[in-house]
Amino acid sequence: MTALKKSLVAVAIAATTAAPAIAKEKLDIQSAWPLTMPASGANAAYLGEKLTAASDGELDVTVYGAGKLVPSLQIFDAVQQGTLDAGITSPLYVAGRFPAVQLFGGIPFGPDAITHTGWLYEGGGAEIWSEIYAEQGVKTIPCGLMDSEAGGWYNFEINTVEDLDGKKVRFAGLAGEAMAKVGASIVLLPGGEIYPGLEKGIIDGTELSMPAIDITLGLQDVGKYYYLPGWHQPAAMNELIINMAKWESLEESQQTLIEETCKAVNLTSIMSTLTANSDAIAEFEAAGVEIRSFPEEVLVPLKAAFDEVIAEQTAEDETFKRVWDSLIAYREKTAAWAERR
Repeated sequence: MTALKKSLVAVAIAATTAAPAIAKEKLDIQSAWPLTMPASGANAAYLGEKLTAASDGELDVTVYGAGKLVPSLQIFDAVQQGTLDAGITSPLYVAGRFPAVQLFGGIPFGPDAITHTGWLYEGGGAEIWSEIYAEQGVKTIPCGLMDSEAGGWYNFEINTVEDLDGKKVRFAGLAGEAMAKVGASIVLLPGGEIYPGLEKGIIDGTELSMPAIDITLGLQDVGKYYYLPGWHQPAAMNELIINMAKWESLEESQQTLIEETCKAVNLTSIMSTLTANSDAIAEFEAAGVEIRSFPEEVLVPLKAAFDEVIAEQTAEDETFKRVWDSLIAYREKTAAWAERR
């Protein structure tokens, strides 16, 4: 056999024994927010684009905006049941069923974005988060780091905690419970009803998100005071949730790519709003909104009220206590640096 023939035979044998190509996987993802919304919505679009491009065609990702396939608040159920492959949403949306997970999404008087993310990736937070969701047949990945939210819009001044007594404010979760303890009347309104709620006096104040998102609702036209920063959410993390059977059907390389791309989403998300937040605040001031900060006379009793809420939750819910203890241990471990920078 000539050298050429031997070479051709070797190539043929290699071709028949080569590892099979990784199958192309289709992944449908729905966002809980419009894809045009800064950070939250834009993150989903970014994730889809990068996954499709970086996988070299192995992942065929389609991203849908809010409500395109299922209502935003039903994304978790749809992913759990397998009628939707995946969703980008917030753990705060299922806090009513799993109270502990709201600590992953954002914590009143909690750590800043760097420390919060450090806890998730280096302090064991993400592992606990995954365990909680795995019991529900869902894979979760931190995907959408957000900087501090604003303290909210109010049509009354807040100089002492007594100024909140009897006022109707839109708040939710642990922060809402703390506000209720100091006398505020908590009103739950969907995002689309905030503007008319403030305009018509149905509510006296509301929290929403960061300035770059708040401005999309035009709240500067109906809110007199804007308080910065937000005590109720110094940092936030959204999540990519994937049906567990779908997740386990993916190749390990595809799973790794998704996890690493979500880390890229986190960096892109928090950096993308720095200028946008500043621009939005300038527009608010130009519209006549007064920018304020919460005084200590307000923050101290709110923190005390929040501590009561935490004491109640940790006493009633073992999983909540496990998450809270993990967070506190990480904050104590990193305090020598984190609290001095």
